[in-house]
Amino acid sequence: MRKALPPRRVPAVAQLARQLYLDGAPLKEIAHRTALKRSQVYYWIDREVAPDGTVTLKPVVRRMTPAPGARRVAPGRGHLLARLWRAAERQLDEIEQRLASAVSPEAAAAASPPRPAADAEKDARALAVLARTLRELSALEAEAQKSRKVKAEDDAVRDLDTFRRELARRLDRLRADGAGAEPAE
Repeated sequence: MRKALPPRRVPAVAQLARQLYLDGAPLKEIAHRTALKRSQVYYWIDREVAPDGTVTLKPVVRRMTPAPGARRVAPGRGHLLARLWRAAERQLDEIEQRLASAVSPEAAAAASPPRPAADAEKDARALAVLARTLRELSALEAEAQKSRKVKAEDDAVRDLDTFRRELARRLDRLRADGAGAEPAE
């Protein structure tokens, strides 16, 4: 007959380890502050401890850390442009939400105080910067597409030139052999 395993003890620092990880603290610091081993830190960051001591499994998205000595590869231009577009869209969404909440009927009914002029001016400046950023991003994307098109055309021209040279060599060989020099009767 097998013995039942004793209930797992929940360290007092389990929730602290999870919170430190969510706040972005390095694993080394978490292990040092909580006196947990690295494997224990990973175990507890995926579990949430309630005040009554109950533990629920709630995995956290892991941070990606490069391997020691690994070279970090810079993202490609397309990746960078996509990230900039997403950042611009997020900024625009935030401004739209602030403007919508400022003029919504619910806000007027709640008799909330009007937004300070400084906030409106800040949003206007942010929109101006955002518009300039989007214009520059569009120009960068157009330039990138143009360079890709030119490169594709260059490759096609090189292939065409190679084809012409090979065809000329074969025709010269045929003429030198004498085959096909006379029209067929």
